[in-house]
Amino acid sequence: MIDYQIQTTASDGKYSPRECVKMAKENGLISVAITDHDTVDGVAEGLAAGKELGVEVIPGIEISCDEGANSIHMLGLGIDQANAKLLEKLRELYSWRENRAKAFVEKLKELGFAVEYEDVRKRAAGIVARPHIADAVMENPANKEKLEREGIKVKHDFFAHYIADGAKAYVKSTPFPAEEAISFIHQAGGIAIWSHPTIPMQDYKLIEDTLGKFISFGIDGIEVAGDFTEDDTEFLQGLATKYALIKSVGSDFHDTTVRADKPEDGAKRIGGYKTFGYSTDGIRESILAAIAKRQDGPASGPVSAPA
Repeated sequence: MIDYQIQTTASDGKYSPRECVKMAKENGLISVAITDHDTVDGVAEGLAAGKELGVEVIPGIEISCDEGANSIHMLGLGIDQANAKLLEKLRELYSWRENRAKAFVEKLKELGFAVEYEDVRKRAAGIVARPHIADAVMENPANKEKLEREGIKVKHDFFAHYIADGAKAYVKSTPFPAEEAISFIHQAGGIAIWSHPTIPMQDYKLIEDTLGKFISFGIDGIEVAGDFTEDDTEFLQGLATKYALIKSVGSDFHDTTVRADKPEDGAKRIGGYKTFGYSTDGIRESILAAIAKRQDGPASGPVSAPA
């Protein structure tokens, strides 16, 4: 088994990189990628744990991008986590995320919630993300009456009502164009994979049109199996075949207690994505071959899926 989208405490995951690799081993996985949001801070620990536990760990990242009215995520697999240009850009994204989190807090305070940025910040070991904000609000006793009055009982409800894309207190994501993200991933020796395309976009024509733009930017592949519906999985598999793109699969794991009926929360276990009968045979080999080709070849342009 393989899983090429895992978040750790370096961003908004609950478990450390080592704990995630250990869970992967326990779940029978042979190859995984550590792909934290806008940071590579968890990669070194993940690589060390993989060497210790006998699990192949691919260094990765999940970069937040704006694409028109939608926030999309671009995975970089096989990157050099010490690449100077990538690290410089990630420092910019770190500052942007800090300011964005502060803007979330101010909006929530205007909407009547008791929350302070300092409480949010201390909940994050690395990158500040929206789940840290939700925790700070939900766990503050001063918000109990307001939450009860609005019928918000769990973090997921609060997230949907207030801080999800387009919700009451939403603050726009990072101003990082997809074209630039793909370029930075390539410069760092990695391959660029469009992460869970059907989550920010439900319109299949829009997804295919957007993919066409990404292909012109040099994207290498798309995620074809995750916590998607059967129809979405069939559609994404078809797109990958139609455009000869590299296929990737990932659970988008963050925590073991998320609700499986909410795709945006990812799976409850590492390796817990759905395939609906589609085989994952050859995906690991294709990804590793593409990474090797990228690192031996030019620093830009797509790497084709093996025939």
